[in-house]
Amino acid sequence: MTVIVYTSHTGSTKKYAEILSSRTGLRCFSVKDEIPDNESIIFMGWLSGPRIKGLDRIDPHRLIAVVSVSLSDPPEFGWNKVKDVNHISCAFFHLLGWIDRSKLHIHEKILFAFICASYKLKGLDSTTSPLFDAMMEGGSFFDESALDPVCDFASKHL
Repeated sequence: MTVIVYTSHTGSTKKYAEILSSRTGLRCFSVKDEIPDNESIIFMGWLSGPRIKGLDRIDPHRLIAVVSVSLSDPPEFGWNKVKDVNHISCAFFHLLGWIDRSKLHIHEKILFAFICASYKLKGLDSTTSPLFDAMMEGGSFFDESALDPVCDFASKHL
């Protein structure tokens, strides 16, 4: 059997995990929960730099898929770096999420301010302008339909 395990910071990864669970019937657990033994895992976590938060808490031998959630697709450093840094050798998907600034720590807000200053100095364009707005004001790129390929994959591993 397969289960969904997630970690979420501002809520979008949790929301995707709950929708995936609802659409597939797979049980859903937070990475903080006790995860049943001997179950295959579809892991969903948010990107912080090239690291997928919480993935290091999962036995890599149980992983059948990893789903990252962030604001950009692809990130500046590219998907190969994400896969390499996180040692991903199974199916990999990416979804766009949201930022709820009320849930961010002060150091994350400062980091976003530096990133946004860099964007502003280079000149905002069609890619960086929406990211700038989301980092400074909060914002959402959440798209439930983007979960369809993950649902298709999960349905084949019920």
